[in-house]
Amino acid sequence: MQPNPTVDPVAGRIPESRIGRGETGNELAAWGATPARPIAGAAWFDQFTYHPAPLSNGLSTDREWYALSYTSCLIRGFCDMDVVSEALADEGVFPVGAQRRGDGAPKAMATIWFNVIHDSVCGVYNEVVLSFDVNHSSPGQVAFREGGLVDATWALQYGNFGPSVCDSLFLHSLWIDSPLSISWGREMHASPKHPKAVSSVLSDQAGEFAFDLAWDGRNIMRGRAKKRFGTVPFLREGMGLVAANGLAAVSRFLTSASFDIPITMPAKTAAQNNVPRHYVGHLWKGLNPSAVQVWPWGQDDVLDLGEVNEPTGCEDHNGHTLLARAGFEPVSVTYVPRASALIELAH
Repeated sequence: MQPNPTVDPVAGRIPESRIGRGETGNELAAWGATPARPIAGAAWFDQFTYHPAPLSNGLSTDREWYALSYTSCLIRGFCDMDVVSEALADEGVFPVGAQRRGDGAPKAMATIWFNVIHDSVCGVYNEVVLSFDVNHSSPGQVAFREGGLVDATWALQYGNFGPSVCDSLFLHSLWIDSPLSISWGREMHASPKHPKAVSSVLSDQAGEFAFDLAWDGRNIMRGRAKKRFGTVPFLREGMGLVAANGLAAVSRFLTSASFDIPITMPAKTAAQNNVPRHYVGHLWKGLNPSAVQVWPWGQDDVLDLGEVNEPTGCEDHNGHTLLARAGFEPVSVTYVPRASALIELAH
C-alpha cells in the first residue's frame, strides 16, 4: 500500500497512520487521531527528507518518527566505565568518558529521557529512553574533566554545544506504553523499543516531575525530581554553562531555534528489521532562554531501579538493570517544557 498523506492546514502533511486510513480501517482514536498544532510550526518539519514505508500492521507512512509537541525531563549522570564498555562491546561503539573531580578513572555518561508525547506521528503516549554518549572509532575518549569552575552539572550538557569526542548517542533501551509507537520505532528506524508495552505514569507537576514504570505491577523504575528553576537558578545555570562550555558555544545554542543529535541504534534491532543504524535527531526548542532548564540532582530526589527482566527476542534491552549494575549516579536534571522533534536518516 502506498502512502497517501493528507495536508492539514495546521499540522501540515499527515500520514495514513496518523488519520487511521490504513488497512486496519479504524481511526486511531486511542492514540489521538486529531493532529495538534506543531510547537515548531508545520514548515519546520517540511524541510527534512522522508522515506515512505508500510508497517507490518498494514498502516503506511510518508514520514519517519516525529513529535509535534512533547515535554521532556532528562536525568544525566555517571556509570562505571568497565560495566558499560562490556555491555556495548558488540555494538561497534565505545563509551565516552568524563573525568570527575577526585576520581581516578573516567566514568561513562548515561541519560534517562522521560518524554511526555503530547502529539506525534503515533499519537499520544509516554516514552522513556536510556542513552549513552559514545565514540565510533576510539576507546578512552574523555569529553571533559571536572575541576576549577567546571562542574559536572553543567559540563554534562556539552553535547548540545557543538562538535566533541562524542560521535553520537547510543540508544540502548526504550520503554513505551503505545503498541503503535513500539512497532513504528522498531520497523522504521531500529529503535530498541521493548516489544512489551509498559504501564507508564509520567507526572509533570508544578513542583516536581515524577515517573513510575512497571511490567505487570513489577517495578522497572520509579522516582521523582523536584523542579529547581527560577531567577537565581537561571543565572546560576548561565554562569555554569559558560564556565563549562564557553561563552561562544552557549551563545550559539541560545540563538538557535533547534539543534541536532546524532543517534546510533543497536545492531541486532537494525538487522531484525533490515533498516540502517544511524540517524539524526532534530530537536526544536525555540528561542526562549528558558526553553531548556538545567539544575543539579538533589539529595531529596529519588531514582529506584527495579530488577525485573523481560527478554525481547532480539537486542539486550533491559537498561534499568544495566544502570543498576553500573552504579548509575544521577548528577543533573534537564527540563524542556514544550518542544518538537524529528528523527531523520543520517546522510
